[in-house]
Amino acid sequence: MRVDTLIIGSGVAAAVLSQRLLEANPLASILILEAGTRVKTRDFGVWENYLITGRLPYEANRDLDYPQRDAPGENRSVGGTEIPLNGARIINYGGSTMHWGGWSLRLKPEDFTLKARTGQGGDWPFDYGELEPFYCEAEQYLAVAGDSADSTVRRTREYPFRAFPFSLQDQPLAQTLSARGIAYGHLPIARRGVSSVPSRHAPCHTTGTCKYCPFGARYVASNYLDDLRTWNDYPNFDIRLGTIVETIRMAGKHTAAAVTFRDKTTGETDIIEASRIIVAAGTIESAKLLLRSVSDDWKKGVGNDTNMVGRHFITHPYFIFTGTRDNNPLKLQPELNFPTLISRHFDSEAEQAAGKFVLVNPPDTVPFSLASQMQAGYSRSEIDEHLAGPNRVQLHGMIEVFGRPENRITNFMKRNHLGMLETSVDYTKDSRFDTRMVEIFTEVHDIFEAMGAHLTDKPSVSWRADHAASTCRMSDDELEGVVDRNLKVHGTDNLYVCSNATFPSIGAVNPTLTLTALAFRLADHLIATSPGAQHG
Repeated sequence: MRVDTLIIGSGVAAAVLSQRLLEANPLASILILEAGTRVKTRDFGVWENYLITGRLPYEANRDLDYPQRDAPGENRSVGGTEIPLNGARIINYGGSTMHWGGWSLRLKPEDFTLKARTGQGGDWPFDYGELEPFYCEAEQYLAVAGDSADSTVRRTREYPFRAFPFSLQDQPLAQTLSARGIAYGHLPIARRGVSSVPSRHAPCHTTGTCKYCPFGARYVASNYLDDLRTWNDYPNFDIRLGTIVETIRMAGKHTAAAVTFRDKTTGETDIIEASRIIVAAGTIESAKLLLRSVSDDWKKGVGNDTNMVGRHFITHPYFIFTGTRDNNPLKLQPELNFPTLISRHFDSEAEQAAGKFVLVNPPDTVPFSLASQMQAGYSRSEIDEHLAGPNRVQLHGMIEVFGRPENRITNFMKRNHLGMLETSVDYTKDSRFDTRMVEIFTEVHDIFEAMGAHLTDKPSVSWRADHAASTCRMSDDELEGVVDRNLKVHGTDNLYVCSNATFPSIGAVNPTLTLTALAFRLADHLIATSPGAQHG
């Protein structure tokens, strides 16, 4: 079998690339290969089961405890800092958009020149201005609800949907931040607003169960890929699930000719030839695939002549500060299942060298939910007494850390329960990280005190690899990275990587919006440089 374009992975990058390429040429031959299987979306039966049991459909079934996640005990962490993969990603049709929170934040202009400004990490081979139009397209595509008047970053197009309003539980923090001169704003989030234009995807009904949306209001890549197959006439577009790509086969030094894959159901291996191959399998699996694609011309793996594949691994340390307030006279309680307030005050040029960070107010002001108290049979007076009494307050946040060549991922030659090779993560946090957390503690402590809350413990810090990035980073100089500014693997003619792996730096915010923008940019590049393109 031979196709024009072969895409490995079925997340947001694959969905954007497929849609854009098919719109340019409806007869284009495109095949997506996905190692995972399907999880039902927009299904009220699945949603109701989640409401009753609290178990998400991708976390458990009758056969396996962790069918589409890394299971505890799989993979290995060999550096000085443990980097868990369990819970960080989902191996299924639609990729990690199945479980993401929808936070859709742009990088800031200074993030593109991190190394030039601080001497750390890497610089992007283009600036914010070049990516800005694609950020606009990404926000339209993901259906982001945000505040178009927010001046945090320059924009040339309004958000497609207005921002979700601050909740009542945001008020104590908002008042405190204002009094302290700390800027904050609405968190832009990929949830289709209530003033939706006609669409096959329903608006957000704020059910409070956003980890599984029964309406499709939150972006999930598999929904959009299904729409491409169902609603449009693309006869040469196909998706194969349960297909593990083992290696990329090169025809000489420069040309990617095919992939070898294994069918998870039958265990049989086969080959698919392609004129162009795009690896969109996420930061970890994309690098692992290049590393194990060894040939006479690429003895250390394709794209790895300079030993850069898999290196400069980074993720976002995610911190949680918890405290208590003596009383809650307004009986504030969570109204939504996603945050609406974010402060990017410390996501600034002044903080860049030390490590930028953001602060987010989570939807959590009580130890357990109103619904759980009602289910437990508490009376109205008991619930009122509880709500008005002492309550929990939290602040969440993420910190930017910098890519180091010694921090890397490689293949661990053992199969996991999904039939994929496991991952070895070698990562050690910077020596200054603990000092940075003390500095953040001081800021947050003062915010809590001004808010009438008292910290109950030291912050928890998770190094889980939710926002893994930079293992195949972009560079103009092939000695500094793995792919060029157009995401083509250095030294090849037709092999591309489109994932967080290509980020030279990650800033302090979620990477999905930036990846979506990169996918639009790559698609336009491929269309403009295709043999049939007209140049004027």
